[in-house]
Amino acid sequence: MSATESPPLENAALEEAAYGDERLAYRGPLLRLLTRPEIGALLGAAVIWVYFWLVSDVFGQAAGAANYLDVAATLGIMAVAVSLLMIGGEFDLSAGAMTGATGMLVILLVIPPGEFGGAGLSLWVAIPLTLAFALGVGWFNGTVVEKTGLLSFIVTLSTFFILIGAKLGFAKLFTAKVIVEGLDEGSGYDFWVKIFGAKWTRNDHIFDGRDTLFGFLMVIGFAAVFFGMLELSHTRRERFNATGLIVAAAGIAGALYGVWGLRHGFGFVVGASTDTVGSNWLYAAALALGVIVAAVGIGVWRFERVSDRGSFSLSGTSLRNIAIALGVILFGSFVAITLDSSSEDIVGFMLTVQGLRAIVFGFGAIVGVTLPVLVARKEGKRSPITKFVVMTGTSLVIVGLAFLIQSEATSRKFRAEVFAVLLLIALIFFVAGLMPLLFQGREAAHPAADRLGKMLAALGIGLFLGAVTIRLLYMTSEEAAATQAVFNYRISILWFIVFAVAASLVLMRTKFGNWTFAVGGNKKAAREVGVPAARTKTILFMTVSVAAFLVGMLLAFRLNSVQANVGNGQEFLYIIAAVVGGNLLSGGYGSAAGGALGALIMAMSFQGIPFAGWNSDWRFLFVGVILLLAVLVNNFVRKKAEEAE
Repeated sequence: MSATESPPLENAALEEAAYGDERLAYRGPLLRLLTRPEIGALLGAAVIWVYFWLVSDVFGQAAGAANYLDVAATLGIMAVAVSLLMIGGEFDLSAGAMTGATGMLVILLVIPPGEFGGAGLSLWVAIPLTLAFALGVGWFNGTVVEKTGLLSFIVTLSTFFILIGAKLGFAKLFTAKVIVEGLDEGSGYDFWVKIFGAKWTRNDHIFDGRDTLFGFLMVIGFAAVFFGMLELSHTRRERFNATGLIVAAAGIAGALYGVWGLRHGFGFVVGASTDTVGSNWLYAAALALGVIVAAVGIGVWRFERVSDRGSFSLSGTSLRNIAIALGVILFGSFVAITLDSSSEDIVGFMLTVQGLRAIVFGFGAIVGVTLPVLVARKEGKRSPITKFVVMTGTSLVIVGLAFLIQSEATSRKFRAEVFAVLLLIALIFFVAGLMPLLFQGREAAHPAADRLGKMLAALGIGLFLGAVTIRLLYMTSEEAAATQAVFNYRISILWFIVFAVAASLVLMRTKFGNWTFAVGGNKKAAREVGVPAARTKTILFMTVSVAAFLVGMLLAFRLNSVQANVGNGQEFLYIIAAVVGGNLLSGGYGSAAGGALGALIMAMSFQGIPFAGWNSDWRFLFVGVILLLAVLVNNFVRKKAEEAE
């Protein structure tokens, strides 16, 4: 076919996409986001963090972050490696025992020989030998699975029992105890402790301007993500309209004025006072109006106008869902107003009046907001005016909830920060309904717009992460005065970040990552197209062993000793973290980042429970609930991803 005949075919393809071919239809940014397997874990991590932040003051501070990140680090390193193996369609039940075995082995190789001693080697020799041992175990597991055709569950279960038996036996043989110690006596310890045992004390790092910088970065990040989403969601004009740019600039100026004013009121920054309520109304109105004007101005400047807004109408199902939403919101609000917010009387199984009030109101608010949003998304496909009305109504409901919380709450956290965030969410919902009413949505890909939108979204996310990092690394004078205990960031957190990033890049950007998905999805088909299935799976088993070696070194250098039972049973926590992160037990689907997020969720849950003053004996019940919810959410996300393909 000649080149001159291509454009009609391309136009036909685009027309077909616009009128119903799901294979060619343009997927908006939210739908594309749902195709990511870790999105459920990301939302879960955000919900868990917000929840424990609300019930515990320490959890949202740098001291609390150092605590749960320390737990997440060692759990996360293993969860990431286990996630890769699960994507490849296999399990390793020896992963937990391997962490303790490598930590114990390096100490036995280092301590001096004698009646109860070891090999007396330098750490420069002992550490490479321990790594070789770990790689050997991983190679053994992978080779046996591939050569014999046995299930990896059976093979690695055997390795698990071998390792726990060897740990106890060799510990008794060489030390006559169930613990081996004396790592700090080894030659080269001063160097290697900086690699595996360093810690960074943060109590003296005071930055009173932290919250100002945090707020500034968050605002700029929000603006970047906001503009990027508009680029990804709407059709560009053939010629830009300079008038819209002037309007957008005026709106941005008004929004910045509002942010500046709120910085001195109860606004968005921790540490602000609540005395200037009258002025806050003016600044809040300036911020809201500025954002709306800026959004409309950007639309006039860059995007095509909507030609058909449709007519307002709701199906019977949509009306029923909205009625349910209003019902649960009214019931939750009634309970919040009726019950005593300060009562700690027990009303049932581990539940106080205060807790019952929070649960009922929180559930009502979440359901009451979620159902209308789903209705707006469904009805908005055919009628932008219907979407606008529903989203505007939802925004007003959120504003009402914000004022209810402010009137009922006694703590500054709810009266100021939660109140401000809810108003911001209401504003976002209103703009999300307004823009499709005025400007045409995308029906086809646009390379330049896609490139700019993704770049701005990435910039915004980077600014968010930078703001969070600054908030976690530094304390204000007020926090320092309230913090009694010394808190440290251990080097295990850095190892965790590096390992997760490296694994994600390998999985998503390399040929080996494609092989991993292929052998996990269909091993036979992968072999038929030339994928070295046996080698790929063996390397994945060895990757788990390398992660176990790293965790073993981190544990050994932290305490200079390792007990024989260290790591036993932890393999189930690694698998749970991987599943919570969106990885399928059946293989072929998931992400390394999801495993990291799953570990973070579990760590925040384990540490958040004592921070909240709850009985820690019930922490595994909480983890079980999280696992069940994660599986349900991940199943929903996967179905949406399949529908979008």
